Amino acid sequence: MTDTISQDKRLVEAIANGTVIDHIAPGQAMNILRLFKFLGKGKKNRMTVGFNLRSGDLKCKDIIKIENVTFSPSETEQLAILAPNATINQISNYKVVDKYKLRLPPEIIGAFECPNSNCITHVEKDATPRFKISKSDDGQVLMRCHYCERVFEREVVLKNNGLEP
Repeated sequence: MTDTISQDKRLVEAIANGTVIDHIAPGQAMNILRLFKFLGKGKKNRMTVGFNLRSGDLKCKDIIKIENVTFSPSETEQLAILAPNATINQISNYKVVDKYKLRLPPEIIGAFECPNSNCITHVEKDATPRFKISKSDDGQVLMRCHYCERVFEREVVLKNNGLEP
């Protein structure tokens, strides 16, 4: 008997140890790769990236599998800003050893620059950018700068930081 694969399924190489970021909103995988500089010179981590894949929950999603990478709590908070509905799977010896959904942090420090060009963070070296995170009534992620107190939609902050909303 031979195994057959239906036309709507594809085989993707499993990773021995590392992280799978699943259920990423379409288009955000590239932002994650840019933010964490996974595509930089000298990076040797094996990875699989899928764009615009079919998903039952989202209808369309991105996915990243990256070998030998574990995200710190601070990095997980940055991931949550880019992909608030994503799921993280920690892989060890080809098995999922931990699985959790990302949650927006109450605050994020040092990851994104303030879009307000008059903000003190653009002038003072010791003023590390810091944002309070909240959601609007319609589910929009809002980021309030600790220093200038301006409120920005997540998309504005991402675009200001060279990332696509």
